[in-house]
Amino acid sequence: MAIFNGTDLILKVSPSSGGAEAKLMHSQNVSLSINADTIDISTKDSAGFRDLLGGQKSFSLSADGLMDFEATAGDTDFAELFDQMMDRTAVDFTFALATPAGYTITGDGFITSLEVSGGTEDAPTYSCSIEGTGALTKTAV
Repeated sequence: MAIFNGTDLILKVSPSSGGAEAKLMHSQNVSLSINADTIDISTKDSAGFRDLLGGQKSFSLSADGLMDFEATAGDTDFAELFDQMMDRTAVDFTFALATPAGYTITGDGFITSLEVSGGTEDAPTYSCSIEGTGALTKTAV
């Protein structure tokens, strides 16, 4: 089993101007959550146990990091995320290791929340959430 450093896990999103996906600026945490609903099909013949069918699947992503008010070449900054949220534009994303290995997970989603915060004598931070639309794709690299 290959264990890797979590620092190598990145989230890339498409810029509002189009073009290639770029990693989120100064990210510190990224996560992908995949869920599946179930449909209860229990009957009196289920012997007191629940019977289920697989239902709809859904996914969401989140990221947070250090805020930078100036665009960094090669990174997707807060202003890009803000524009896409305000324009209700779906973003393409890739969730993978920074150095490609194994597989990547790609899909589309809408930014559902953005936050910037900064406490006294603290580094300012941002966070964002993306709700998926359509299917996820796993691609070997």
